Amino acid sequence: MSIGSRIKELRSRAGLTQEALARKIGVTPSAVGNYERDFSFPKEEVLYLLFGALGCSPNELFETENPYSRGELEHLEKYRFLDDYGRELVNACMEIELARQRGEITAIAARKGSADRLVLKKRAGAPDIREAPDYRGGR
Repeated sequence: MSIGSRIKELRSRAGLTQEALARKIGVTPSAVGNYERDFSFPKEEVLYLLFGALGCSPNELFETENPYSRGELEHLEKYRFLDDYGRELVNACMEIELARQRGEITAIAARKGSADRLVLKKRAGAPDIREAPDYRGGR
């Protein structure tokens, strides 16, 4: 896929017309059309404005084939904002689910909560959130 077709695809995804994009990046609508048809290439300063206006990274614009879906990229962006505890929790859930997919485990006992709400709690001194807390009797 060419740079021009990527610009057009990303512009459409952002819900922008050529005119609206042109206003955001300070060029004429015909310049945007020329970029999209690969008749011309945006100058460096316009490229930086394109990334912001289209809500994309340079890699997303220049990659010919992206191995990741938009949903996967959104998950990665969210993961980057998590604190250490949040990342540990996501990593633990990922490991548990991968083990289930491989058939290594068939069920997971809820540590606290109900079938529709699971709360994992890290035991004091446990090296990992997946370490089950000691059983202290129950209902």
